[in-house]
Amino acid sequence: MIRSADEMSGRSVAIVGGGPIGIEAALEARRRGFDVTVYEADRVGGHLLRFGHVGLFTPFRMNSTEAGREALRAAGVLIPGDDDLLTASELVGRYLSPLAGLPELRGSIREGERVTHLGREGFSKPRGIASTGDRGREGAPFLIRVETPDRLARLDRADFVIDASGVYANPNATGPGGLPALGEDRLGDRIDRWIPAMRGEAKDRYRDKTILLIGDGHSAATFLAEMGALAREGRTGGIQVHWVLPERNGEEFFPAIEDDPLPARRDLAASANSVVRSAAWITRHPGAIVDSYDDTWGGRLRVRLRYPAGEERRIEVDRVLALVGYRPDTAIYRELQVHLCYASEGPMSLAAAVLSAGLKAPGQAGDCLSQVAHGPESLRTPEPGFFILGAKSYGRNPAFLLTIGHRQIMDALSLLGAEQALPGRPLSRLRPQGRGVQ
Repeated sequence: MIRSADEMSGRSVAIVGGGPIGIEAALEARRRGFDVTVYEADRVGGHLLRFGHVGLFTPFRMNSTEAGREALRAAGVLIPGDDDLLTASELVGRYLSPLAGLPELRGSIREGERVTHLGREGFSKPRGIASTGDRGREGAPFLIRVETPDRLARLDRADFVIDASGVYANPNATGPGGLPALGEDRLGDRIDRWIPAMRGEAKDRYRDKTILLIGDGHSAATFLAEMGALAREGRTGGIQVHWVLPERNGEEFFPAIEDDPLPARRDLAASANSVVRSAAWITRHPGAIVDSYDDTWGGRLRVRLRYPAGEERRIEVDRVLALVGYRPDTAIYRELQVHLCYASEGPMSLAAAVLSAGLKAPGQAGDCLSQVAHGPESLRTPEPGFFILGAKSYGRNPAFLLTIGHRQIMDALSLLGAEQALPGRPLSRLRPQGRGVQ
């Protein structure tokens, strides 16, 4: 719905993304008296459902909030135990979807509606060159360009915007320097970029096939451990895996964290390492880079690999599984004043705090559980009233935890509570602030 500036309440919050952070933020914002609209391009928890079969390392208490659990108990919903380890789809089905269905959020969540652009009414980017830091921006509503499921577009307005759209819809490329390899854009359905569920149709796509696996994180470990279990049961046929991974200096393929407080993560590393050491169906290509993909006459893919010493090798595969991480979609706020980190593409203030804490990359930063939230000021951007929360706030840095996102919600809403009283904000329609989480 398009609202004029005169109709703005000073308390409207648009939340981009109906994932775990977006839904929790919406619930807390409603309790604080804000008018909330959540725009979810897919369905609630859609990103989690991309890897719904995968078990989460962290217990339920770390993937939920006290306020959310209390709200569901009050509504008569049976929720998991604090220490239960859920799959991603179970977290959606048993927690996130019930949260989204609470009366407080009824009519606030718009599934299937994609936010394509954000802007500020009356402030184009060229004009913004002269208006950086101009307090006049604080009184101007945000413009939200929305695409509906039938591909129609409209403009909505809001006083504040929270971008919690995550990163999983934007997988990284597989080629040199982070660029797409030659021919990568023509792979179509022959490349998977999320952990496949090895059952039914997905299992048939891999059985008796030669696979190129790219990546060395927990996603790759999950795939290899699952394939190892299926191979022991004789359910993979003649599968062959060519694994492109970084060079190792005598380390385990998946280094374990000393005294890991998460047993599921420790067990995954041990299982995947065991498979890699013993499986004859895995061929390792340490340090290799994918240069190109070409079709063969037989319908397979010819992959050109380049090695650190400069030599090249060509292999033929049936499918590609690219588990090389994800990145934020920064295009939607290109018309806003957002200072991004040159390395992570997260908002600069938060990125600087995260990097100074040593959370740089898997294997370099130790246990990501040791991190703490960095306070409200780290969430500010040069654009007043605009916040990036959740996995997207960490950009390409994979160290984000839901517990950090939950803290970010409280920090951002505390800032919104202050910003709504700035000059230029209508105050006559403010409602008393609701109860927050301590």
